Amino acid sequence: MTGGRLLARVLRDHGMTHLFTLSGGHIMEIYEGCAEIGVPVIDFRHEQAAAFAAEAAGRLTRRIGVCAVTAGPGVMNAVTAVANAWRSQSPMIVIGGQAAQPTLGMGALQEMDHVAVMQPITKWSVRVPSPKEIPDYVKRAFTAATTGIMGPVFLECPMDILFDRAETQEEGIAEVQPFFVQDEAAIQQALGLLRQAQRPVLMIGSQVLFSPHWAHIQPILEKLGIPVFASGMVRGILGDKHPLFFLHVRKTALTQADVVILAGVPLDFRLNYGGSIGESAQLIRIDRDAEELKRNRLGQVSVWGDPGDFLAQIAARWDGSSGQWDSWLAELRKEEEQKERRIQEEAASSTRPVNPLRMCLAVNEMLTPRSIVIGDGGDIVGTAAYTVKPRGPGKWLDAGPLGTLGAGAPYAIAAKLLFPESDVWVIFGDGAFGLNGMEYDTAVRFGLPFVGVVGNDAAWMQIKRAQIPFYGRAIATDLRLTRYDLMVEALGGWGTFVEDTADLPAALQAAQASGKPALVNVHISESEFRKGSISM
Repeated sequence: MTGGRLLARVLRDHGMTHLFTLSGGHIMEIYEGCAEIGVPVIDFRHEQAAAFAAEAAGRLTRRIGVCAVTAGPGVMNAVTAVANAWRSQSPMIVIGGQAAQPTLGMGALQEMDHVAVMQPITKWSVRVPSPKEIPDYVKRAFTAATTGIMGPVFLECPMDILFDRAETQEEGIAEVQPFFVQDEAAIQQALGLLRQAQRPVLMIGSQVLFSPHWAHIQPILEKLGIPVFASGMVRGILGDKHPLFFLHVRKTALTQADVVILAGVPLDFRLNYGGSIGESAQLIRIDRDAEELKRNRLGQVSVWGDPGDFLAQIAARWDGSSGQWDSWLAELRKEEEQKERRIQEEAASSTRPVNPLRMCLAVNEMLTPRSIVIGDGGDIVGTAAYTVKPRGPGKWLDAGPLGTLGAGAPYAIAAKLLFPESDVWVIFGDGAFGLNGMEYDTAVRFGLPFVGVVGNDAAWMQIKRAQIPFYGRAIATDLRLTRYDLMVEALGGWGTFVEDTADLPAALQAAQASGKPALVNVHISESEFRKGSISM
């Protein structure tokens, strides 16, 4: 058995279900190994897309995603997706090819120091030194990727490692280790703050999905009875109509709250580095990242551990009276409903071109508890964040705090592979679509239908919104009203172009019914909804 074939077997044993890749000579022995053991090899049109798919696999399965890319430009093309996984705390393993070790330093094809490039954006970046050490290095890579803070790992595998004969003796299989909270004093302190609270708020982030409690988090939240704001992949954790779920009144809630629980939610730019929360509020911070607990604003209670486990332990000990915060909930609900009505009114304010709010609401109306929805864009995804409501946890994917574009189609391909029973939707910006729109070819080749909906305003609108008030003009932000739907049709998919709101529902239904990778290209108007929003 060669090292490449052994590598495929060991990765399979650690949970790899698909190998995402773009073909390369340095790594083709891994493909043979996958073929021998029945692991599908999904080849993309760009290494960045292959790595995005692996990241999505890790986030959707809460275990591991794997991609393999060739040396030099192959590894470099994957860097953006690896950096995205680093910021999004997504578990994945990236296998990078390399010239044979005896030729390193001699000017081999595509030779470069990949390990050094990957070190700042991975939990572990290393070269596998010999074929016999492949099992040990994979086990260590899996452990690094899935322990504590989830994240990417890079394993460089030179050609001699992959093509030389390898011993078949294997290490044991690493398991994801639960990250329990064992700080009883902090738990009691948090309970004391909640018992005194009159206006508590709970913000919950994607880390909860990697908790052993994630599948039962709804009754935990209901036991506590605190208003909930969810972000990242847990946006649908309470469905779309739960009385504890709030979407539009975060600013009000955080400025008026007296206790704020941050369950796996960093105090980064999205919360103005802590400034979005009233100065007098007591903070309870729980995070898998010990350094995050020290960043920007200290909590009155800081717990290093799994946020889901902390919430479960708080709920198990909670003795507060039911209805303790009814007046606070009613106050927030009243404002929530007012803002919801204003969104509906603005969405109906124009019919041709389509108001972007109306486009996003139309997608929302198509969703079911099985649907997975993905956001890939700037301005249009900012609009979708207020209108698209996933129906369950792990049903929403976006690139996360790195602000990366181009992940939409690769994420959708991974989602459909892993959850074929789900309908998969992608809300694209027209700018974002241009980065990896060719991956519709990949979806067609592998028979993976999903529906993309492009909000086409012929601009990089998120940046254009900042340019006009700053400079009085826009530079390098105008695009054409391009028929991306015709491109998808040319690649073998299904496409249509929509300019009138009346035609939108039928177009979305036809796209879903086509059974093909589909694109609904929607000419949208400029909207006042996000007027003044600046992303820098």
